[in-house]
Amino acid sequence: MQEIRSEISRNHMNAKESSVIAREGGKMRRRIRVLTVIRQPVGGIRTYLKYTYKHLDRNKYQFTILAVKGPEEQLIRADLEEFDLDVKEIEGKHLELLMIYNIFRELRKNKFHVIHSQGLTAGVLSNLGNLISRVPHIITPHGVFRSEEFSPPFGKIKRAILGRVLGMADIIQSVGYDAEENLVQFLPFLAKKRRKLVVIRNGIMVESLVKNTEINKRNYRKEIGIDDDVFLFGFLGRFMPQKGFVYLIDAVEELSKDRQFGNRFKIIAVNDGAFIREYKSIIMEKRLSDYFSFHEFIPNVNEILTELDALVMPSLWEAYSLLPCEAFILGCPVIASNCIGLREVIKDTPAIVIKEKDSHSIAEAMTNFMRNPGPIKKKAIEFIGEARERFDSIHTARQLDSLFSRIVR
Repeated sequence: MQEIRSEISRNHMNAKESSVIAREGGKMRRRIRVLTVIRQPVGGIRTYLKYTYKHLDRNKYQFTILAVKGPEEQLIRADLEEFDLDVKEIEGKHLELLMIYNIFRELRKNKFHVIHSQGLTAGVLSNLGNLISRVPHIITPHGVFRSEEFSPPFGKIKRAILGRVLGMADIIQSVGYDAEENLVQFLPFLAKKRRKLVVIRNGIMVESLVKNTEINKRNYRKEIGIDDDVFLFGFLGRFMPQKGFVYLIDAVEELSKDRQFGNRFKIIAVNDGAFIREYKSIIMEKRLSDYFSFHEFIPNVNEILTELDALVMPSLWEAYSLLPCEAFILGCPVIASNCIGLREVIKDTPAIVIKEKDSHSIAEAMTNFMRNPGPIKKKAIEFIGEARERFDSIHTARQLDSLFSRIVR
């Protein structure tokens, strides 16, 4: 496994090496069969598969997706249609037990070369379902731990058990260095298993993103009735506490009292579900409805990024967020918190950094942007070239391809 880690860290594969020779010695080589297990097929997981798997050679890989049935599970089929996916949907009561049973059944019924679990919960379930078959197993976590998850009286026991169960996998592949350090911090057992830990940073399908943006341009300002002289800020995250939307609401309340800019900005919030009702209720209580425009979920947020004056991300924690990467690639200015996972993405970029859990910091950043938007937008445009190289998921896919190939051998 140390050899795997060393090879991954080099990342010197070129495009020719990353593609697969389908014939070997005059004979067709069998494709690598991957069982991809997903407990929650939403948000970052779907995007990860779309941006990373699509770069892999369909002549080399055959994917079976085992996932809980949900609204975004159907989008995975569309995102990876060229792979002719075999998608197994799970629904009903006792989903965890059903998933363990279905993982066990798939592994006993079919010849898989590797399991790729998306998320720690999926990783735990796969380890349990894989106890007999012992198929090589890679876990890709898409979140981070927080102290409250391991509070007394059972916190230490939970850490010990979870660390050992996750340690049964062959590789735990974090999507960023912050995420890996978080994993080791909260699960000390894994610190002893460093040879199993690999970092492959997330990335974006740059060419596809740019092309789709040019094709699917929409005038959201006109659709929601916003004048050109009004600053349009965007919040494109899920309506969950970790995304910090409540702090943005408080920042808007502070800005609404500003004599110069109180009536010159609008927030477009894109997504649905989760705590959206609660947040809308807070907005109404504070009499801020005129400052917010809610838009339903959009599968491809690039459609709106080019319409924004700036993207606002007041997150409390992330693993390795792809949203600011998309914004940088399209030249959209970013206002983002310095929380874990997000600080790694925005380091050495023109992003405007705000403090986490600090509504005044958000309001101050938005005010400074509105006072002098020209130079900020110019820096964002100048950074496009570097962003398209730095955040390209071709690098992610090459490293993942190397990891798959070596763990199978």
